[in-house]
Amino acid sequence: MGRSLKAEVKVTIQGKILNPNREKRHKLNVVLEKYRKAVKFFASFKIRDKTLLQEKAYKEARMRFGLSSTLTQTARDKAVELVKENEGREFHVHRVSIRVNYRAFKLVKRDTKLTPYWLYLQLDGEGAWYPVQFGKRQEEMIEDALVEDEWSLQQVELVKRGGEWYAYFTLEKPFKGYKPQTAIGIDLGKRNLATVVALVNDKPVKGTFFRSSKIKEVRHKYFNIRKKLQEKRRLDVVRRLRGKERRIVNHELHVISKKIVEYAKQFPSPVIVMERLTGIRENFERGKKLNRRFHSLPFRKLQSMIEYKAKLEDINVIYINPKNTSRTCHRCGHVTRADRREYRCPKCGMIYNRDLNASINIARALTRGTGRGSVNGPKGR
Repeated sequence: MGRSLKAEVKVTIQGKILNPNREKRHKLNVVLEKYRKAVKFFASFKIRDKTLLQEKAYKEARMRFGLSSTLTQTARDKAVELVKENEGREFHVHRVSIRVNYRAFKLVKRDTKLTPYWLYLQLDGEGAWYPVQFGKRQEEMIEDALVEDEWSLQQVELVKRGGEWYAYFTLEKPFKGYKPQTAIGIDLGKRNLATVVALVNDKPVKGTFFRSSKIKEVRHKYFNIRKKLQEKRRLDVVRRLRGKERRIVNHELHVISKKIVEYAKQFPSPVIVMERLTGIRENFERGKKLNRRFHSLPFRKLQSMIEYKAKLEDINVIYINPKNTSRTCHRCGHVTRADRREYRCPKCGMIYNRDLNASINIARALTRGTGRGSVNGPKGR
C-alpha cells in the first residue's frame, strides 16, 4: 500500500446544554422551526450540488426564513446531504438539527460553579451564552481542543431530544502522515459480531473473533420482559428498561471496539477496512425468531465506535464495497455460496472458517485495489 490516506481526523463530542432560561429556550425553538423549513425548501429543488443550489435558492431562502447567512448556508448543505442519502425517495425533516459552523460559535472555559464550559451562539442578530456539560471522556477531548493547537472546533450540531438540548461538537486534526502498511479486515456477522484479521506481507495473521452471544442474550432477555410488561400496559417501565438495555449493549460495544483498535495497534501503520453495510439486513431472511435476533445486532453502532476510537489513535478507517466478500475463496479467488460455518472452495479444495475468510477478503479489497472504497462511514448517528 503506497498511497497516503485522508488528511484529517474528525470526531464528534456530545455535550448537554444545561437548563437554558425561557428566553434562550424560546430562541432555540424558533430558530429550529425556521431552520427545518429552510432545509425543506432547499431540498424541494432536489439538487445535489451545493454551488448550483446556492445560485437557485439562496437569496429566496434568506428572504423567506430570516436566518443568518451562516445558518442559511448550513441549511443548504443539510438539504444536499438529505437529497443524496435518500436518492429521490421522500423524507421528513422533523429530525433535522441546527448546524452552526465555526464562524457563528465559540466554546470557552470559565471559572463557574455550574459548569466550566460555555458555548456562545450567534443564531440571530444577538448572540447568547449557553452552559454545556460533558462526560469525563468528552471533557478530556474538549480540553485538548481548547488547550492544544492540534485539534480545532469546526462545527456544532444543536439537537433537541426529549425536550432537552444537546450540542455535538465536531473536532478535527491532521493525521500524522504515515503511509498505511497493514490492512486490518473486519467482517461483521450474526454469530461472530466481529471477525478481525491483519494482512502482513499479504498473509493473514492473528485472526480474532468477538462473539455476539452476550448482546443477543441481553436483547432476547429484555424483549421477553417488554412483551410481558406491554401486555400489562406498563409502558412507563418499558421506557426505563429500554434505557438500561441500551446502556448494557453500548458498554459491550465499547469493550469490543476498544479491543479491536488495540489489536490494530500491534501492527506497523495499520488501516482498518470494513464493509459498507448497505443491504446487510435485507439479505438475511431465516424465519421470524432468527430475523429478530439478527436485526437486533447493532452493526452500524459498532462500526461508528471502532471508527471513533481508531481516529483518536491516528488510525484511518476505509469502507469498501461488500460484494462477494463472504463468497470468494481468499486463496484462489473462486466465487461460490457459503452455507455453513466453514467455507469450502470447490475449485482449490480450501476449507476455512467462513467469517475469517470474509475478513481476509475485506482486507485484500484495499491492498489489491479490488474495492478501493471510501472513507465515508455508516450513515446516521
